Amino acid sequence: MSAEAAGAADAPLPPPPAAAAALPPIPPSRSVSSFASEAELQEDVALYADLPLGSASSLVLQNGGGDTPEGAALTAGRRRYLCYFRHRYLEFRLPEVEALADAARRRLASKQRRGAAAGGSSSDDGSGGNGSGEASSGTAEVPSGPAVVWEKPFGNRPESPFWYAHLDGDEVAKEVATKMMLPKVLLEVWGESDSLEGLRELLAAYPQEQKDKWGGLDQSFKFIVEAWGHSYTMREQVALIESMEPCCRFQGPIDLKHPQNRFWLIIVRNEVRSLPLLPDRYYFGREVGAADRSPLNTYDLRRRRYLGPTSMDTEMAFLMCNMAQVGRGSLVMDPFVGTGSCLVPAAHLGAYTIGTDIDVRVIKLGKKDKAGRPVNVWTNFQDYQLQPPVGLLRCDLHTHPFRDDLEEVLHAIVCDPPYGVRAGGRKSVPKDREIRSREDYIPSTDPYSAAECMHDLLETAARLLVVGGRLVYFLAAAPGFYSEEEVPQHPMLEVVYNCEQHLTTRYTRRLITMQKVKRYDAAEAQAFYEARGPPKLAIDDMHDYIYKSPAQLAAEAGMSVEEYREQQGLRIPRNRGKNI
Repeated sequence: MSAEAAGAADAPLPPPPAAAAALPPIPPSRSVSSFASEAELQEDVALYADLPLGSASSLVLQNGGGDTPEGAALTAGRRRYLCYFRHRYLEFRLPEVEALADAARRRLASKQRRGAAAGGSSSDDGSGGNGSGEASSGTAEVPSGPAVVWEKPFGNRPESPFWYAHLDGDEVAKEVATKMMLPKVLLEVWGESDSLEGLRELLAAYPQEQKDKWGGLDQSFKFIVEAWGHSYTMREQVALIESMEPCCRFQGPIDLKHPQNRFWLIIVRNEVRSLPLLPDRYYFGREVGAADRSPLNTYDLRRRRYLGPTSMDTEMAFLMCNMAQVGRGSLVMDPFVGTGSCLVPAAHLGAYTIGTDIDVRVIKLGKKDKAGRPVNVWTNFQDYQLQPPVGLLRCDLHTHPFRDDLEEVLHAIVCDPPYGVRAGGRKSVPKDREIRSREDYIPSTDPYSAAECMHDLLETAARLLVVGGRLVYFLAAAPGFYSEEEVPQHPMLEVVYNCEQHLTTRYTRRLITMQKVKRYDAAEAQAFYEARGPPKLAIDDMHDYIYKSPAQLAAEAGMSVEEYREQQGLRIPRNRGKNI
């Protein structure tokens, strides 16, 4: 740094420009206790105290833990990013980023190996995780340790949307950002404080060479003001931006449409009682990657021509594919394909897809749309101009047509099995009957219990997935009908994530992510089944509970209907329907 630049960096903090001073003043900082009583604050803290993180194996440090000797050893060689989440699906947040970061670091290592094998040049084919596109030569290795070392938000409040993620570097962070759904942005933090004045002081002291790197004469930029828990008028946003510019001393041109660099000023000021009661906090940082949620609008179910009663919500379908590490070149199967709602995002991410279903009418005949035109799974892919499925088969996992020696061909299985709440499962059964017309023949079926379905699903995944491949599926749950011990298991598969989605006050469902950890061994699998006995799950008895009236359930619990409704209402955390 030149002496002139060094002197400028040491200069006292300039006052806000006159134009900003003439605009409406920004309210002074406050703590949460200034608008909430101590009892309200303690109640809020207790509400989220036991918030599950969706993974028992996530490596989580206390806030500031990266500065301790133990934390420094865990985060060595990594960069620290502010991961600003949306306030929804709280248990899904960390697992989604971990899955994407793990796939990104392996894909980048594979790219480097291909480059080394090609003599220093490589072409990025975007191959997804789970081994697709991997090369066997070269020297680049996947970094050791977890893909993400987490650091809790300020105040160690797990419900806060402002987590810190220690990642391998900008390249991995950018890869994560291209697919992430729940985080809004990944920031390289330049400063954070409990007041605007404190933040300005930190920015003024930030190394000038870093400012010049991202705000030099040849670097266009833009400021983004983000308010959490409140809102600012445009005039107030301009005032905030103009008060920050003298602290940053950027020399490049401002470009509001296509800037080379974006800088975020995030102000936490909670004025919404349905959100966590967080104290005021001010963050400023450089955008490393921001989420693109436009696919949620593109594939919105409300505009899709072919739908069924259990078609998967678009956002959740993308989350499932991210948990499964679906990427370009992956081969993905949905064995309960229905109208194809889980395969559409997989195809969008560049995967080859295959679907099976027991109901031939769903995948072959379809139905007619509002205009009277025939629609089916194929037309859904045509409407979106996506690569159609490799194939759609009429079959079920109980009597599937795959060869016994067919193994390790799929990178991911993503599905929503029938669990008897909204739609009961059916399985094929052979019956001695004459087939008079194969065109309209519908094979015989019998009821298919959830326990039996899960057994067949995991056995199929253990055979057909590549080692490292993932199975992602939903498992129904309700008080008294779910326990950790009943999560389906298999000796070749390991549970990676278990995230709960609240559907009603009566029942929920859990997104289970499993990874194949070793090659299929038929003898070991058979011994495992024999030791456990016939498949049995409590959720097979959920249907009657779900459809009982509140009066019946209240009477069984020895409560009045009002008391029962109040108790059920307390079960739902404040993370439903929020997207801020």
